[in-house]
Amino acid sequence: VMGELKEHGVFVAIATNGTLITREMARRIKEAGVGFVQISLDGSVAEVHDDFRGITGAYERTIQGIRNCVEEGLFVEVSTTATKTNYGEIGKIADLCEELGVKWYMIFNFVPTGRGRFIIENDLTPEEREELLTYLWRRMHSRKKVEYLSTAPQFARVALQQEGEAGVMKIPGHFYNPELYGQLKSLGGFIGGCGAGRMYAALKPNGALQPCVFMPLTIGNLRDDSFEELWDIHPVFETLRDRSKLKENCRSCPYRDYCGGCRARAYSYFGEITAPDPGCIRNKEFFEVIKRN
Repeated sequence: VMGELKEHGVFVAIATNGTLITREMARRIKEAGVGFVQISLDGSVAEVHDDFRGITGAYERTIQGIRNCVEEGLFVEVSTTATKTNYGEIGKIADLCEELGVKWYMIFNFVPTGRGRFIIENDLTPEEREELLTYLWRRMHSRKKVEYLSTAPQFARVALQQEGEAGVMKIPGHFYNPELYGQLKSLGGFIGGCGAGRMYAALKPNGALQPCVFMPLTIGNLRDDSFEELWDIHPVFETLRDRSKLKENCRSCPYRDYCGGCRARAYSYFGEITAPDPGCIRNKEFFEVIKRN
């Protein structure tokens, strides 16, 4: 399937836990034309990673999978979903990424959807997320071995605050195409943080179309509907593209057009795509509401 997609000019990327990627599998992945491999790592040591994954031995297999991909010359990104479980591990995981020779290290926002609904208490506070994104930005400027990114749309705001709008190169953390890497940082203002329904959509195996892989809101089904029509005129997509429809505090935020908040988090916590993202330091009062409930 990957080879067929490549022949049709589709950029192919895969996201995996890496546990089944032997050296031979890594070689086959490269031969199939895969341009990007994302491997999840939730701790710098087996104790933390295996506990989060619930599988003893997962850490060693994941690390070996990363090594196999790097040694075969694949473009490898390690990703970590930041939670209270591994919050203190992020720096150590970043160090490990540099040792392993990966290209990118991506911090994923925790979104309480799917099985994540059952571990909401592990979500970072707005203060913890702010500290983490600031650390990530500073590390990105002091270390050159690995590129540091985040799917948290607040990362663009943090960048602007750290350097000022004139000096910063904005980073769209969702962009998984190394072939266009030279253009990525200049696209931040155009994309405007959260790319759900603006830059991308998610297609389920059954043909269902969602604004984001983390937003279980079905827009239509490509077995019956035209993607082009859904993308161009569906009210949900139109709403996601109009930041003036956001609710406070996101609507009046001076960084609205660079961030916009994570729409999947807003939908998961409040059931509305225009609700505030409670993970932002500028929305602390909404996080307190969640804690009380």
